[in-house]
Amino acid sequence: MLAMALGVSGLLLLILCAESDCWRQDAKDPLSSVGLSVRCRGLWSECIFDNVADLWTCDIPISYLSEHPAVFVATRVLVILTGFLTLAAMPLFIAGMKCTKLIRDKVLWKYKFSLAAGTLFLLGGLAGAIAVLWYGIDTVQKYKLEVTLGIPGVTYELGCAYWMAAGGAACACAAGILLIAASSLDAQSLRKDQSPRFPPPVSKGTYL
Repeated sequence: MLAMALGVSGLLLLILCAESDCWRQDAKDPLSSVGLSVRCRGLWSECIFDNVADLWTCDIPISYLSEHPAVFVATRVLVILTGFLTLAAMPLFIAGMKCTKLIRDKVLWKYKFSLAAGTLFLLGGLAGAIAVLWYGIDTVQKYKLEVTLGIPGVTYELGCAYWMAAGGAACACAAGILLIAASSLDAQSLRKDQSPRFPPPVSKGTYL
């Protein structure tokens, strides 16, 4: 049940962070705006919230296939891959649970389904972790460079959607590790149950 809660939480966080437009938020320093607006940059668009007019507007690029920085393209692909792998792991996880009756009297199949679900969770979590790490490093480097050189304009730092993505990747990794560990324990107990409890009788030869 803990793995289920972690898997569902990770999937929800990944969906929210993919739809959010606040992976980067304007930093509160002298190089940023004066507080009249809040700027956010996401993987798909850039948005501005006007505090005076109480209006939220987003600038969506004309084509997603146009040239973009490598970190943006890689993060998009990895976040989508993480969500797909996490979503694909859920049916296998439910089928492999001991409390479900989708597969009756098939202990070996339940073990295989649980192991496959754990592997998908772990792969999805690792893909999300790579995306989060790469995007975070790029954001921090740009922030330090703009502050050090005193580049005019808006300076961005990590926003709320980034931390949701980090939490989703962590939940997916934790769910995968728990499922793989539980499947390994089930496999050991299954081997013990299938092993003969008594040694086979030794045939005695006859002597003439």
